[in-house]
Amino acid sequence: MNKPIVTIIVPVYNTAKYISRCLDSIINQTYSFLEIICVNDGSNDNSAKILQEYSKKDSRIKIINQENQGLSSARNTGLKHATGKFITFVDSDDEITPSMVSDLLNAIKSTNSDISICSFIETFQNGKTKPFPHVVKQKTYSTVQAIRAMLKEENFNLTATMKLYKASIVKNLTFPVGKLHEDVGFTYQAFTKASKIVFTPNDDYIYHHHGNSIVSKFDSRKFDLIELTDKMCREIDASFPQLKNSTHERRMRARFSILRQIPLDHPRKKELIDYLKTHKTFITKNPEASLKDKLALRLALLSPKLFQKSYKLFK
Repeated sequence: MNKPIVTIIVPVYNTAKYISRCLDSIINQTYSFLEIICVNDGSNDNSAKILQEYSKKDSRIKIINQENQGLSSARNTGLKHATGKFITFVDSDDEITPSMVSDLLNAIKSTNSDISICSFIETFQNGKTKPFPHVVKQKTYSTVQAIRAMLKEENFNLTATMKLYKASIVKNLTFPVGKLHEDVGFTYQAFTKASKIVFTPNDDYIYHHHGNSIVSKFDSRKFDLIELTDKMCREIDASFPQLKNSTHERRMRARFSILRQIPLDHPRKKELIDYLKTHKTFITKNPEASLKDKLALRLALLSPKLFQKSYKLFK
C-alpha cells in the first residue's frame, strides 16, 4: 500500500548548537515516509556544514540555500518546494517526539480532518519544563469552533508548528516576510480553509527557550504582533461575525503582551494605553473575557509599571 509523503519544513539560521538534536528527532520518526526540506537562510555558523553531513546520511533530507531573508521567507521557500500530501513545520532549535508525525497523521485519517494539532512542552535553560494546558481526549472542531479556540488559546495556539496540514490547504498561503510574530499572519488563514480540525492531546512538540532568543528582549518590531493581530481579527470578523467577542478579546491581549515587555519610557507606550482606554468595553462588556483579563485591564490603566510586575498573575 502506498503511504502518503509528509513534508517537514525546517527553516535554519545559525542554529548549529541545536540543529543535530532537531534533525535526529525528525529522521527517527516512527513514520518514515518523509520529505525533509531544510532551508538554510544564509547561516554564517556551521549550520550549513551540519546539514550537508546529515543529507549524506539520509536521502530524505533536501537542502535549499538562500541569502538571509528571515524566518517567513525560509518557510515560504519550503512551501514552494514541498511535494508531500501533508506538510508540517519544525523550528531548527526545537525537537519532536518519535511519534509526532504518526500521531498527527492518524488523527487526520481517523476523523477525515484537514488539519491536526498536537500539544507541546516548553523547556527552559534551568532545566524546568512546562506543558501547555489541554484536554486529555481527542477533540474535533468545525472551522468556527477551531478559530475560536485558536483565538482564546484553548488546547492550542496560533503557532504554525505543532500542526499537520493537508498540502491543499496551505500550499498557496505565505508567511508575511519581514515581520515578527509571523505565525499570526499564517495559521488563521489555514484554519479558514479547513472544514474540520482535530486536536490530539499528545505532547509531541518540544519547544526550547534560549537565553539569547529574540523573544527574551524587547524589540520595537514586536509591534508587528498588533498589526498582524488586527489584520487577522478584521478578516475573521468579516467572515465569521459570530466570533467578534473572541477577536475583541484577542486584540486586547495583543496589547497586554506588548505592554508587558515595553520599556516604560518607550514613545509608543501611550499608544497602547490609549487603545486600552478607548476599547475597554472589549473586555469589560465581553461575556467571553476572563476575570484575569478584566483584572489585567484595570491594572494596566491604573499603573503600567505595576502591570508589568504583576503580569505573570494574569498570563
